[in-house]
Amino acid sequence: ILSKLLADNPEGSLSEEQVNYARTIQSSGNDLLTLINDILDLSKIEAGHIQARPEAVSMQRLAGDIRQTFQPIADDRSLPFEIEVDPAVDLMETDRQRLEQILKNLLSNAFKFTESGLVKLNISALSDDEIAFAVSDTGIGIAPDQQKGVFEAFQQADGTISRKYGGTGLGLSISRELARLLGGRIELESRVGEGSVFTLFLPRTYDAARVASREAAVAAPPLAPSPARPNPRPTEPRPLSASVEDDRDNLGGNRRLLLVVEDDGRFAAIVRDLSRELGFQCIVAGTAEEALKLAKRHRPSAVVLDVGLPDQSGLTVLDELKRDDDTRHIPIHVVSGEDHSQTALSLGAIGYLVKPVKREDLAEVLRNLEEKLTRTVRRVLIVEDDLVQRDAVSRLLSSGDVETVGVGTAAECLEQLKTQTFDCMVLDLTLPDASGFSLLETLSRDTGHSFPPVIVYTGRDLSPDHEQQLRRYSNSIIIKGAKSPERLLDEVSLFLHQVVAELPPEQQKMIRKARNRDAVLEGRRILIVEDDVRNVYSLTNVLEPRGALVEIARNGKEALEALDRSSTNPSKAVDLVLMDVMMPVMDGLTATRELRKDARWKTLPVLMLTAKAMPDDQERCMAAGANDYMAKPLDVDKLLSLVRVWMPR
Repeated sequence: ILSKLLADNPEGSLSEEQVNYARTIQSSGNDLLTLINDILDLSKIEAGHIQARPEAVSMQRLAGDIRQTFQPIADDRSLPFEIEVDPAVDLMETDRQRLEQILKNLLSNAFKFTESGLVKLNISALSDDEIAFAVSDTGIGIAPDQQKGVFEAFQQADGTISRKYGGTGLGLSISRELARLLGGRIELESRVGEGSVFTLFLPRTYDAARVASREAAVAAPPLAPSPARPNPRPTEPRPLSASVEDDRDNLGGNRRLLLVVEDDGRFAAIVRDLSRELGFQCIVAGTAEEALKLAKRHRPSAVVLDVGLPDQSGLTVLDELKRDDDTRHIPIHVVSGEDHSQTALSLGAIGYLVKPVKREDLAEVLRNLEEKLTRTVRRVLIVEDDLVQRDAVSRLLSSGDVETVGVGTAAECLEQLKTQTFDCMVLDLTLPDASGFSLLETLSRDTGHSFPPVIVYTGRDLSPDHEQQLRRYSNSIIIKGAKSPERLLDEVSLFLHQVVAELPPEQQKMIRKARNRDAVLEGRRILIVEDDVRNVYSLTNVLEPRGALVEIARNGKEALEALDRSSTNPSKAVDLVLMDVMMPVMDGLTATRELRKDARWKTLPVLMLTAKAMPDDQERCMAAGANDYMAKPLDVDKLLSLVRVWMPR
């Protein structure tokens, strides 16, 4: 965390050479983490703590993703890279994440040990129930007496002390164990100086009964299939229908592209079919990780997003897309089984539907997205009685595609909102005929009209009482605060879905300045419950420069005492808790259970941070009452997204 903060150099105080030093430290730390994670992966597989999670996998889609990952490496090394997929192979049912992990390990080795010639991936059907993935190269090859040893931990074909090629020597060990976990095996053919072929054989449909014991797999000869025994805890396979066919392999022309982020295959197919009827091309992602990759790769015209994704909350996807200048302008409509509408809309979503939804409601969502995309001019209503200030705000926000309308009274504001459509409203709280608070109350009671997001623009700090008043209306109106012109421009550009790179240079510069502080974290109090002073120091240096107020507790008991003290002083109220799991005196799980027993803390967001990453960790944290969970080592950007998502509005 600290090396990344240094390398980011937000204040520009480091020289280029010093930034390079920080990047080198970060890179070395990441290499060490890779080694540790590889060792942990191998240990967890050997201990039986990793279970296969089968799903339908499209071979064409898999090949496309592999191509996207390795083509830049091939281009950089001037090596031809070929992928061939047997037309007879369409779908298979296996754990896609583990299959990709094996292929990436094999292809990484192929590129590492090949100076010239060719690297190739061939996917073919051997029979009705077996598929082969052959990774071939024209590299250094492996001598016959070393071929069995390369599958052992910390071994390489070039295993000398002064070896030329880097790496941990764990990739093939992990790949062999993962192949066994998926009911398959890896075979090797190689000649020194000519190259190697590693072939992964997997059943077309995952069957827990075909998973060999580890002892049998290790004892088997390199080219012989492993004997099988039933898996003690078989995983229920997902049906092949879970794989949703989409348009990613046939994109082209000027048609708009819709990204559907949804893990329910049937619902995703319904949205896909509707979008095609309305003239969209459509691509589908079933996880947050895949959604972010597809969004950054294809830059869709619009997104329909589910919140309850299997790997992380869809709200963090929304936040990451809206924090990235390349994807910030994309309109995103959330459709989910749970109501997180206030958070989603304040993060920049254009709409929110709670499942179950009717087909006509979905069609209306897509038509609204289409209307948003075809509108070339965005409109902002400025409610400010000071003519000079109103003119200044108008000049600040105006650009080629932004039209501003200014009014000086609450009555004029209500009239404009009833007769015209606006994308955003900037409000001063002091008006001649009514206060901004009473205007917001009037708007919140009017259910006959749809009102735009409201940005309260005031040059002064709001008192706790005023903030509480604003929150009373935030269930029906999106309200955000801006105390500076830079922050105002940043918030307005978010709600107008503007492409930051297309804004005038001066506006781009102001937005970058606003990003040095985080509006969601500004002035919010975060309780860090952590016994390791190094982690406390790191987290503090991430949060405080972004405007957060940090309080520290060294264990669960101190955390409960700190919360009890804060309850008597509204100015010291805690907005969110970052809770470590393993601590002395009282651990994080116990502390979370205790605070949830107290009515005062029923809705207090608690995010668990743990060094463990076992499959049941997340379930234990959520069962204890946590809102969300993140495994260490912490990724700074993901942590900030998580904090922004759960910070009370």
